[in-house]
Order: sequence, then C-alpha cells, then structure tokens
Amino acid sequence: MHTAKHVATNSSSLFLRRRIALICLALGCLATGIASVSAAPSATPMVLYDGALGNQPNDQGFTFVAPPSVSPTTSGGATVLNTSSNKNSFAGYFSKPIPQLVLDRVVGYTVSFTVQVELENHSGSDRNKDGTEDRAGFSLIVLSSDKRGIELGFWQDRIWAQEGGTGETLFTQAEGAAFDTQSGRIGYVLTVRGDSYALTSNNTPICSGKLRDYSAFIGFLDPYETPNLIFLGDDTSSASAKIQLAYVAAGLIEHNAPSLDRKLYVPLVVRGDPIPFE
Repeated sequence: MHTAKHVATNSSSLFLRRRIALICLALGCLATGIASVSAAPSATPMVLYDGALGNQPNDQGFTFVAPPSVSPTTSGGATVLNTSSNKNSFAGYFSKPIPQLVLDRVVGYTVSFTVQVELENHSGSDRNKDGTEDRAGFSLIVLSSDKRGIELGFWQDRIWAQEGGTGETLFTQAEGAAFDTQSGRIGYVLTVRGDSYALTSNNTPICSGKLRDYSAFIGFLDPYETPNLIFLGDDTSSASAKIQLAYVAAGLIEHNAPSLDRKLYVPLVVRGDPIPFE
C-alpha cells in the first residue's frame, strides 16, 4: 500500500510540474508576442520636414550643406532655396539619422515631398555629348539600406532619372517624362519596392523604372556609399535652381509591413559633409 501510494503521489506531482511548465511556456510566448508587436515599425509616415512649423529643414529632420553664399529663407510655409545666381554653387538637405526609420526596399517604403521648382538652369550639362542635358538644378536622391536607390532630376517641365552603373553612362539622363513642376507647390510620392521605383503626383504616374547602383562614383566624401539616405537640393555645379520645399515624410508601405517577428534596426546615416557630385 505504501509503495502504490508513493507511485501515485509521484505521478500526480510530475503531472502538476508539467502543467506549470506548460503555463510558464505559454506566458513566455505571450510576452514575447506583445514585445514584438510593440517593437514592430509603424507604417505611418514619419514627417521629416513640415514647412507649416515656420522653420527650415535643418531645424527638423535634415542637415543643410552649402557654401556661405547660399542662405535659404522661409516664406508662406516653405523653405526657399536659391542657387540661381551662381550655377557653380550647390546646396541641399541631407536626412539626419532617425533610428525609427528604415529604408528597406525588400519591405517597401515611400518618400513623400512637396516642392515647387520656380527657376531652373541646366544649359551646357550634356555630359556624354548625346544632345541631352544630364544635370538638374533640383534633385531628389533616395538610397535604400543596401545603397540601391534612385536620383531624380527636376526641370521646370520634366522629371527624369540619373543613370547608374559605370563608365560614360553614369549620371546621364535615363527614363523620364514631361511634367510641370513650376506652376505651384506639388506633392509627390516616391514608392520603392524590390528592384523598382515609381514617382506619382496626386495618384497620377509620372515616371518609373529600376533602382540604380551609383557606388561606382569616385569623389571626395562620396554620399552614394551611404545607406538609408534622403537628399533634396542642388547637388551639382553644372545647374542651378530656385525652389520652394514645403514637406518631406518617409515610411513603410502600409499594406506590405514586415511580419511581427522581423527585426529592423537600420537607421538613416549621413556620412561626412557631402559636396557636389560630378
């Protein structure tokens, strides 16, 4: 009797210990799930610059780089950046490091911005002598976490992509489309996913194509080697512009957010003080 009772008691104790272990395991999984949900990146776009606040991009999410002769002003909810008096000058805004934001092209992301190109001069910028000018007084550069990205040049009547790769075709005009950038402040959305990009305005397609690799560029303080980079401004000494920049935001593509157990920790990084890219 004593032996049977002892065996029964041990069995009951073992069963109880197993139940406690399973409960602890379940609670641990629940806690991990809650932590994963809390750490998941938000699909809500992060505002990097809002001109309605009455200051300039370098007072918010950007770093301003320019010679002393270029001094932006604020007017009517926008920053006025003007290099039109000297084509050899350059000026622009580079995104500051923001840990909450990642430009992961596998997940997909958007960069939204509002700008007006009042004046623009790119004459004499035919780099490869094919009869087509290859520079713009206002450009947008977006590089993903693996440095694949796109540079778009804005004229008053056209938006086009800078070619990547190597040799004579690097930084020459590629795909583009006629578009009026001068008539007012226009909202744009650049969508990047996988190997492709698309630029739209008010849900109207403007231009699209494959992402580029600009890493073959060799120059002092090469920004094309910087992952997770957003630039807006005049990045060349071969063109000039006067623009009004009113808004910039970036974020994940909402309907393609990463799974809850995927961890993304790559921030925006600006390396050094970039200079004109020729």
